[in-house]
Amino acid sequence: MVSYSPLFSSSPARWKQLVLSKRITIASVLLLFSLLALSEVFLERGISTRILSSLSFNAKSSDQSPLSCSNPFDPSSFPHHTPRPTYTRKANATFLTLARNSDLAGVIHSMKQVEGRFNRDRHYPWVFLNDEPFTEEFIRCTSAVTSAKTHYGQIPREQWVQPDFIDEEKATKARKALSKMRGVFYAESVSYRNMCRFYSGFFYKQPLLQDFKYYWRVEPDINYRCEIEYDPFLYMEDNDKAYGFTISVPEQKETTPTLWDTSMEFFNQNPQYLHPNNAMRFASKDGGMTWTRCTYWTNFEIGDLDFFRGSEGYTKYFEHLEAAGGFYYERWGDAPMHGIAISLLLDRDRIHHFDDIAYEHTGWEQCPNPVSPAYERGRCDCDYGNSMDVKWKRSA
Repeated sequence: MVSYSPLFSSSPARWKQLVLSKRITIASVLLLFSLLALSEVFLERGISTRILSSLSFNAKSSDQSPLSCSNPFDPSSFPHHTPRPTYTRKANATFLTLARNSDLAGVIHSMKQVEGRFNRDRHYPWVFLNDEPFTEEFIRCTSAVTSAKTHYGQIPREQWVQPDFIDEEKATKARKALSKMRGVFYAESVSYRNMCRFYSGFFYKQPLLQDFKYYWRVEPDINYRCEIEYDPFLYMEDNDKAYGFTISVPEQKETTPTLWDTSMEFFNQNPQYLHPNNAMRFASKDGGMTWTRCTYWTNFEIGDLDFFRGSEGYTKYFEHLEAAGGFYYERWGDAPMHGIAISLLLDRDRIHHFDDIAYEHTGWEQCPNPVSPAYERGRCDCDYGNSMDVKWKRSA
């Protein structure tokens, strides 16, 4: 008599194991599709890279040995590098980075980008700011990346933490309500709001910046995709520019429901601060009735510190926004605040779009047109099809 063994054991224990394995497989597939769906939402908002890099850095930080700082800058990372034009002078300028000690890996990455694409020939200094003291490791590693001088400062507590006049119960309820809205990043983060408030009203007051005229803001984990064949600081100086940007993006309406009305309240009460040759049409197409929500993406900006320090209108405008509490009751960012202030307070001829600088951050980028001299001159490795101005044209 021939007997046949069943393919699977018919014992209760084996049957339970089979059912469990199927459930796990189905759950894994559902989880995968959920993650893919979420990644599309995040990518649409331009934040997927930041999330992934943050997760990977935090995952390594618990058991990773201290970062080696012996020679963190590798010139071979930029094989197309060639000497840039020789200048007989430098501008009175600095790079500015706001960072936590835990941002060290991202800061070093950004510094390598800046040094490799531009500053290795120019030796402009770096200013680093933190709301806590920098660690010896942070200072040692960042100073090893550049041959230029590096400066480290701690932000005064009153310029960083949530002001005492903010109603915490109201602010907490607002954060929780915002967190329930789809696609709003940093919805419940107080530290992010602290950062936005700082870059709106206090960055230019820092003692380490008082001896400089120009600043170039550098965030952790950014990329420059082309050689920068000229000195942007000298361009600002020689052409009397006060503010330069690369990318313009619309602000989320969920984070700033009352910012424009609050701003117009100030400017209607103080019309003397409006520049007669302003860029109002960047902010509003109907003379101030409604807001375009256009902003200068401030994680890259080159600015004239004398404008911020010397503009009574800018100071008064920030004080008006501060008193309204919108940095904490909503989630007013420094990008929309700068977008409105620069557009209305400054001569529009002093605003410059650096369309020849290839810049990328958290999945959003600007790339020069391949048919332009800037693309060939800069030996770019960016994809023009992914450039934000191309995407805006497609969606128009």
